Amino acid sequence: MPPHIDVPWLSYREHADSMARHSIPLESLSPPPPEYGKMPRGGPESVHNHYHMGGDEPSRAPWYRRKLVFWALAGILAFLVVSGLIVMGVVLKVLTDKKADSAHGSPGDSPGIASLTSTPSPTSGSETSASSAPATTTRPQTTATPFTMLEKSQLASAYVKAKDLASSRRVLVRQEDSNDLLVTEWAGGNITHYRIKDKLGSLFPNDAKPGTPLALQGDDVGTLHLFYLSRTNIISYVYEPSAGTWKAGDVSNEYGAIRTSAFSSLSAAWHNGRKASGLLVIAFNNGAQRLQLAMAANPAERNAWYIADVVTLDTGSVPGQSNLPTYSLAGDWFVTDAKDKGRGFQQLLIAVVEAAEVAPWECAVDFWPPPDVQVRCQKGNATFHDEKDKGLTLVPPPKQFCWISQNEGQDDSVSNYDFILLSSDGSGTVHENSVGNGLTRSVGRGFKADAPIKAMSATTEGIVFVSSGKDVYAYRKQGSGWQLDVSTNGLFRRARHVEGGRSNE
Repeated sequence: MPPHIDVPWLSYREHADSMARHSIPLESLSPPPPEYGKMPRGGPESVHNHYHMGGDEPSRAPWYRRKLVFWALAGILAFLVVSGLIVMGVVLKVLTDKKADSAHGSPGDSPGIASLTSTPSPTSGSETSASSAPATTTRPQTTATPFTMLEKSQLASAYVKAKDLASSRRVLVRQEDSNDLLVTEWAGGNITHYRIKDKLGSLFPNDAKPGTPLALQGDDVGTLHLFYLSRTNIISYVYEPSAGTWKAGDVSNEYGAIRTSAFSSLSAAWHNGRKASGLLVIAFNNGAQRLQLAMAANPAERNAWYIADVVTLDTGSVPGQSNLPTYSLAGDWFVTDAKDKGRGFQQLLIAVVEAAEVAPWECAVDFWPPPDVQVRCQKGNATFHDEKDKGLTLVPPPKQFCWISQNEGQDDSVSNYDFILLSSDGSGTVHENSVGNGLTRSVGRGFKADAPIKAMSATTEGIVFVSSGKDVYAYRKQGSGWQLDVSTNGLFRRARHVEGGRSNE
């Protein structure tokens, strides 16, 4: 729309200029009409001379005053602040970890943690013996993860003897306060501490229940077989074909997993019967308090286990004895004509507490595999009698047994004892009795620990591990007596951490 032009005003100005040029007095001109200046002016406003020169748009604000730039800069600043805080946190964490590691120092410089602290006797005998396991003088290196033994942890131990001494190994299994199963292993000149669950990961079969019984048994090819109870009292099984390598197994039959009593014990041994050689046998009791044997020729296979009854256990009230059954499976008696697998009539020996007496039970397995298998068990008459024809009576009655097999290296005679039976009544006293096929029982010296014993286990080398609930001690057979094993106890005193700690000295 064209700009509005003030025609009266322009006409008046032109007329005034003309009058001035012709010398006409301005007074002769009539004034503008009275309504001039009062008339409404519709439409657009008058045109003035303050137009925009050089463009149709006003100039834009500087870039640093724009809103988009402002918010972008604010975001960058916030990102830098957050990144700085994260980096600072990581640096502080690394420095703290380094400081904590340096605070531990060397394993021998600071006191051991409660779970494995052991004090060797200053009057102990020699540190090692001829039958010592490999590398008993090695020293473990601390690692990043500390462990504490469960106060009611049980113990299981075994020694695998190889033709090459360097390939032999010893294993001790116990339970942490987290209920994980912890292994200390002497192998290849090294000592390692690790959790079996860390080795198997998601393949670990079942979490162990607190205070689970433990049974550990080696075979003639160097594999170690470990049995424990799950939280639902199912017999669980893992095995170690070689040092540090664990695999998961399965203890089941055609009816599924094998379940025990909530207060069952566990013990394991190998049996070579007539036409039934190389059977791995587990002793346990079911909910009806029946002592049973589970056996398998190929223990790692599914549904490979067969169950046989032995005897109903005595859980009556006896002064000084709990109502929990006490028994332990030793293994086969040494029999000359059954030395080779599949020959003779081997007998499995089981010690069972009946009232105040320890009774021997003997079982034989023939005609394997099922369904033709035959299992025959009977109570021995004079198996545990001494030279005075007295049975094995212990007061107070024992709460736990462990066996040391003497069969290895025997000749064809029966002049040597088959087993050393060690028993504990919960005090610090360990009773020792040697038994053999066709021999009268011999009473040994035993030993007395410095604290009440809550668990114990032994190896064929003549080493006995005992637990007071917080500490682990090792005793070694020295002639007819027992002494604290200084080197092994030194290991427990220095050990603090798990997962691959190792060193050579």
